Amino acid sequence: MIYLKSRKDKFKIFLFILPALVLYVLFQIVPMIGAFYFSVADWKGIAGTSIKMVGLKNYITVFKDPGFLISLQNMGKMVFFSVLFHTPIALLLAVAINTKCRGYRFFKAVYFVPTVFPLTAVGLLWYFIFMPNGSFNALLTNLGLANLVTPWLINTSTAMNTIIFVNIWAGIGYYMVILIAGLTTIPDDIYEAAQIDGVTTVQKFFLITVPMLKPIISLCIVMDIIGTVKVFDLIFVMTEGGPNGLTNLPTTLMYYEAFRYDHYGIGSAIGIIIFLIALVLTVGSEYLTSRTEN
Repeated sequence: MIYLKSRKDKFKIFLFILPALVLYVLFQIVPMIGAFYFSVADWKGIAGTSIKMVGLKNYITVFKDPGFLISLQNMGKMVFFSVLFHTPIALLLAVAINTKCRGYRFFKAVYFVPTVFPLTAVGLLWYFIFMPNGSFNALLTNLGLANLVTPWLINTSTAMNTIIFVNIWAGIGYYMVILIAGLTTIPDDIYEAAQIDGVTTVQKFFLITVPMLKPIISLCIVMDIIGTVKVFDLIFVMTEGGPNGLTNLPTTLMYYEAFRYDHYGIGSAIGIIIFLIALVLTVGSEYLTSRTEN
């Protein structure tokens, strides 16, 4: 009877997860299988046109493209600076807000506001700020710093750095909220005992807060890597990959190849490469963080 009851409970659990499982298979697994299939095919992406299997030709074409190699460099740079700044700044803000000083709710809301808006809206906002006759250049002129005025999104030496800055600004609030939730799980007794022992505020941060938040910090880093690898909106809205393709990411190249140039097979190959890069970076970061925890 216990065995039958156990089987009945398992069946109920399966029924509960079945809708989510069906949606996951339809909108995640099936498209992924389709992407693998089309990545080794030559197809224009138009229904009714012939599909010709070409093997690894699309992947070879992608890696021979200098523009794709530039996009990989841009993605690596974007991931590096996102991981370098997102979580540390978010952690400092989370600790400051968690002290519940006067007005902490206001600052919590202000820091989180950029996360509420879609990246397309954020990109448009900063596009108008950094355009040649935008508000940022006007501010520099009014401050007597006209020598610093530059077309930030057109200049080849500043365009990618500007987008990286916007990406960092837009994501800090999201990770801040996650870390604030993590801070609430740390018992106050630990801090009180440390204070009795004469531990300073800085020592509390590095000896208590950071070690106890390592799983949350690891989660933030993994999410940051995956999210940054998939960034498309900011590039498309702010520069469309310009100037001269120097701000392209693999995601924008994937879009252009598949939907602008009708090279659906090459676009699918880039999509698979993006997936593999995200997988390798995620597994690598998990391995490194697990080693530091041990």
